[in-house]
Amino acid sequence: MNLFDLRNPFVALIVLGSLIILIYSSWGIYAVSERSRQFDQFEQYRAHWQSLNLQNYAYVIEEGCMLSSRTSATVQKGEHFFEQFEKQHFGGKATIAYLFEQTEQAIKEAHQLELRYNSDYGFPEEIRVDWSKDIIDDECSYRVSEFKQNEL
Repeated sequence: MNLFDLRNPFVALIVLGSLIILIYSSWGIYAVSERSRQFDQFEQYRAHWQSLNLQNYAYVIEEGCMLSSRTSATVQKGEHFFEQFEKQHFGGKATIAYLFEQTEQAIKEAHQLELRYNSDYGFPEEIRVDWSKDIIDDECSYRVSEFKQNEL
């Protein structure tokens, strides 16, 4: 009896089981390396944003988790001022620092994450997060537009 004869059902099960373990292990390694790549990229963009030390700028932030809001934000001498475009009962206080916090948490915890950073300033320009694959309506999104540096 040959131990590597695939006609033997026990050998076939061992080979098939080994292949399944190998595939799942490879997928796990890929997932860890993808998160590591995202986190390295995140750290580079955050360091770039912090190195600019901007104190005067303005932007529009759209944020949504089941409901959405659109807010104009102005930063003068490091102090944030927010003005909502419509009468809203939630949201409207997202700072760039908050977007970095959400991005970091999403990289570590989210089921699915789509990110785009601003190429000039390095802040998260668009974030789409699905926190859990098993929960409906837990998706959140943030989008920064009309960013401009102000001179005082």
